[in-house]
Formats: sequence, C-alpha cells, structure tokens
Amino acid sequence: MTKFDDTEKRRIRFQTRRGLLELDILLGRFMDKKFQHLSDDELTVFVEILDLPDQQFLALVNQKEATDKQHFIPLLEKIRKA
Repeated sequence: MTKFDDTEKRRIRFQTRRGLLELDILLGRFMDKKFQHLSDDELTVFVEILDLPDQQFLALVNQKEATDKQHFIPLLEKIRKA
C-alpha cells in the first residue's frame, strides 16, 4: 500500500486540473468537499482514475460509459455526489 504524504497530495491536487471545463467543475467540488477525507487506498484508486484520458474520465463520472474496474466504482460515486 502506498502512503501519501503532503507532497504527494499536492501533486494529486495539481493533476485534477483538466482540459475539460466539466471535469474541472466536478473535480473542484470533489476536492473541496471529499479529498481531505480519502484513505490511502482511495487515493491510490484516485491516481489511477486521474491517469485516464479526459473524455473517458468524464464518461465514467457521467455514467455514459461503464468500467470493468470494479475498484473505480465507489470513488466515482463519491465524485458524482460531491
């Protein structure tokens, strides 16, 4: 398991700046409300999700596309609810 220190969390925060306005808005809300409460396991999944192309990430969050990665689902749900 990866342990995320403040430097890693700042790096993740920077990665949430995306090319799509819709993602910027969704992630901005999520970062303000939920990010500080994520466990290291959730942060690991979040980093994996952030590696997705913007269009695919947005499609997953908006449920326009399904994922076969079951470990994404709880975190995608948190992003939607933020």
